[in-house]
Amino acid sequence: MFNQTFKLTTLAIATSLLAACGGGGGGGSSEAPFAPKTVSGTAVDFYVAGADVDFTNLACQEAYPDLKTDENGKFTFNTTENCQETGFIITGGIDTVTQLPFQGQLKVKSNNYQAASTTEIVASPLTTLQAELPAADFSRVLSNLGFKLNEDVTTFDPIAEGTNEQKAAVFVLQQIFTQLENSGLKIEQAAQAIQTASSTAPLLTDSGVNSSVVTAVFTAAIASTTDTNVQQALTASQTNVEAVTTIINTALTSAENAKLEDYLTGDSTIIGEIQDNIASASYSGLSIANKNIQDIINSRSDARLSVDKNAIDSLAQVKFNLNKAATGTDSIKLGFQATAAIGQNGQPETLTAYISEVNVSFDNTTAINKIIIPAGTIIEIETTLANAPKGSFEVAEDTEFLGDSIALTDLVAAFPILSQPYNNYKNLIVSSNQVNAEVSVFVAPTTYPVSATLGLNLGTFGLPNKAATVFSGFTSTGYFVIQ
Repeated sequence: MFNQTFKLTTLAIATSLLAACGGGGGGGSSEAPFAPKTVSGTAVDFYVAGADVDFTNLACQEAYPDLKTDENGKFTFNTTENCQETGFIITGGIDTVTQLPFQGQLKVKSNNYQAASTTEIVASPLTTLQAELPAADFSRVLSNLGFKLNEDVTTFDPIAEGTNEQKAAVFVLQQIFTQLENSGLKIEQAAQAIQTASSTAPLLTDSGVNSSVVTAVFTAAIASTTDTNVQQALTASQTNVEAVTTIINTALTSAENAKLEDYLTGDSTIIGEIQDNIASASYSGLSIANKNIQDIINSRSDARLSVDKNAIDSLAQVKFNLNKAATGTDSIKLGFQATAAIGQNGQPETLTAYISEVNVSFDNTTAINKIIIPAGTIIEIETTLANAPKGSFEVAEDTEFLGDSIALTDLVAAFPILSQPYNNYKNLIVSSNQVNAEVSVFVAPTTYPVSATLGLNLGTFGLPNKAATVFSGFTSTGYFVIQ
């Protein structure tokens, strides 16, 4: 017995040594080199466009500091030797169906994607629950909520794969999360309130979303805090989410055989009702180049709006108005793109401008009463003009502007480093007898939504080869003749 054990042990040691040396007769190590995997993700409230995708693994964050979802809520990245296992936190962006700024967060628990059998990720309120609750609790809560899924929720895309009722329940669940957090609860407290309420009845039913469970969540949330300000905010939020639940359930009945997201996007009145119940106010007035947005939308290449040369600076000017008085501040990303053709057969020349942040304030009014470009804002101007410099500037300190509209010419005056590309482009147009121009404006607010009744579309803006400038915003193109 001793000899047999000794022989087996000796053999094991010898085998280990041979493996470490690369075998009996070979050369160096046989270990395969690292081969990266491409990981694809999706952000779901409905789909969330232009959202920031942050990693819980610092090495991943350093490798992909500007990762965002595209206009369909998608994102991709490649694993690296230092970025294989990570979780996700997704914030910001715009819901592609409700057109609301996404003010919550989507979380995905950490996973090793290099070793995983799938490289598809879905971030949804279901994965947020999974990330915040112990595994055993989450499995029970998921079942109690009415989601009888046979797959990992991190691979379940309710918009692509779910029933209309599942889509509705996921959307309402995210509104619950967002409103609980915005009212003053931490995300783990929000998850616990949902866990408590789900033990009473399922949120998801065959006929839609159970509004009594929505009420139960807020009842549990109010009971979880002694802060009277938070309790008052929760009570107000409860009313809003209950109203949205009623709207969604009505839409489920009316949608019949249509996909819920298609039915909703096809009816701006319903989207407006959802916006009115979630946001305190919305941008219902928008003008570009001193033209109202309906004139901009109606303009065409064969039906242009006339602009006098003396008013050319107005082409890169945008003005907002809310549908009702509000007191608060909104942070907005802006993009401008103007393409001017000089003469009937002229060469088109383009000017593109990006402003990473504009803070606008409302003082119990519907019109902007203060505009501040905060320190750290990036402003960039580029043109296609030959030998034209590119203007790039980081604002050093908060800079306030007068008036109730945002004009590129005011920024150029305040920050002279931006002036040459802008003035070169402007002078080219002014020196010509007649110019046809197309001007597109991209607007991405973070607090107040752009009213669905304006009929604007979501689009993607970005300067070439500058990922940090890419964002999804509401956009329209105006067709002008300058003379």
